[in-house]
Amino acid sequence: MTFDPPSSPCRLAWHLAALLAMAGGALVATGAVAETVTIGSMSFEIPDASSGWKSQTLKDGFILQKDFPKTEENRRKGAAMIQVIGPFANLPGSFDKGFDTVVGLIQGMAAEDITTKSNGTTINGHRIRQEYRCCGRLNELSAGQRVVGVASQGKQAYFALLDIQLRGDAQDSAEADFGALVRSLKLEGSDRAFELVPREGDGGLDGVYTHLDTGVRPNAFGGIDFYSDSELAVFDPSGLYATELPADGDLAEHCRREPRTCGLYALKGGGFLSRQNEIEMRAVDDDFGTLAAETKPLQQAGGDLMIGEASYTPVPPLPEGTSFEGQWRFFFASSGMTASSSGGVSSERILQLGRDGSFRRTGSTGAMSSQEVGGSRVGFASSGERPVESGRYRVKDYTLELVGDDGSTERLSIFAPEKDSDDLLVIDGSNYLKQK
Repeated sequence: MTFDPPSSPCRLAWHLAALLAMAGGALVATGAVAETVTIGSMSFEIPDASSGWKSQTLKDGFILQKDFPKTEENRRKGAAMIQVIGPFANLPGSFDKGFDTVVGLIQGMAAEDITTKSNGTTINGHRIRQEYRCCGRLNELSAGQRVVGVASQGKQAYFALLDIQLRGDAQDSAEADFGALVRSLKLEGSDRAFELVPREGDGGLDGVYTHLDTGVRPNAFGGIDFYSDSELAVFDPSGLYATELPADGDLAEHCRREPRTCGLYALKGGGFLSRQNEIEMRAVDDDFGTLAAETKPLQQAGGDLMIGEASYTPVPPLPEGTSFEGQWRFFFASSGMTASSSGGVSSERILQLGRDGSFRRTGSTGAMSSQEVGGSRVGFASSGERPVESGRYRVKDYTLELVGDDGSTERLSIFAPEKDSDDLLVIDGSNYLKQK
């Protein structure tokens, strides 16, 4: 190794013991938390004091800890710890060895399965690597560990999130705070925090395009699902693109809120008298700002695009004041079985729109599961109805605004992929078929 991990075994053990106490014991008070932390030449943003994270600056690092109360979803109290390690000199061959050392700081975690991983570059051109391991046991409590490493030409730093007894919204919250911290990293003095900013030479397309992707894929229940997805590509002339429509029409703001649905692109190739015949797409691959670049063949003909082997057709915006008449239905179902279990889920949403600008929305969900345990089969089934909602709607460009009778307002993205037809409406990414 080229560095001595700053959290020595005894120091890390102390914090780990405190974390386990948070997961199984009393609520831990939160002290004041600064918004920006600077360690040497490195700086990053941390959650504010109201978020519940308790911080401690160490001589050779930084720790954040937070407890999560028991909820209906989390049957036991949970806790999370974020550890910042570095910066260190980035000596040749040291980055991956350092990464493996950080993974091994929590005893037993290195032996757990890697469930997600990525490897790429940051917006500052630094190498970034991340892995998530689940699910270990610490003092009989379930635990997961995510490690992220970032290396510039001269420096490297590591970030680790340990989650204990976290599920659902609690785990999502801890992951979101950890992701925001890593994205804000400035490892070098010239670095900028994560933001998708096109560079010179990026861009060249303009508009919203859709591609129908169909096929089959395995599901979580051991079965096979057929899928039919209307994939989107929203291109801004500057070089910014997204795979989702911004509900408010502001692509740049959408990409700040939802970076995983965005990226940067540039047109390549071609000759003096011919169009570019390649497109480089630098997609945001994870919540930590990893950019994964891919170059595909590009053809432009009659307004359509052929990107790789996928054909994209332009989708015009809906004129302001557009109205619809009828009822549209979204339905999803997934089921399957193995030698010892079976299960399934379903979801239905009904949207009724009137020429007078009125809407009515209903829906339902269902789930079932059975499993053989000790020679007996046990299972459960549940279902629910979504409360009826009604009110007024407005359409402009790619936005559907629903104003409820209770005064609530919701903005959803909307487009009609079939020219001069409303048989299919794609609303907030879901296919709604018109009922005849």
